[in-house]
Amino acid sequence: MSELAREMKERGITSPWDLTEFDQWVNDATRKDIENMVEKEGGEVFGLKVWTWEMLPAEKLNGICNFGIDLVFRNRDRAKVLKIIDEESKKPFSMATTKKLVEELFKLAILNCTWV
Repeated sequence: MSELAREMKERGITSPWDLTEFDQWVNDATRKDIENMVEKEGGEVFGLKVWTWEMLPAEKLNGICNFGIDLVFRNRDRAKVLKIIDEESKKPFSMATTKKLVEELFKLAILNCTWV
């Protein structure tokens, strides 16, 4: 069980939609989940900041500040991530294109940390 899931369960929260930006414990638990994921994957991960497309190596993910990272991927999926970003960003802007881009990245990610 992830640290975030454990913390939510402890507080009786069953839906992530009930979380707010004022719940500092959510950020703390997510940071712990990031650290655990880096360790579990042997450091073979990277973080992605959506919309700026900044990629951070595993060693920069531990203790990441709020809004420092959105998604975590396995290193072996880097080419797929870059392809998704490249293909979708070449298309004219539309809600459908943006939705597809976000959905594809979130499906491929091994950890969603959009509230950290």
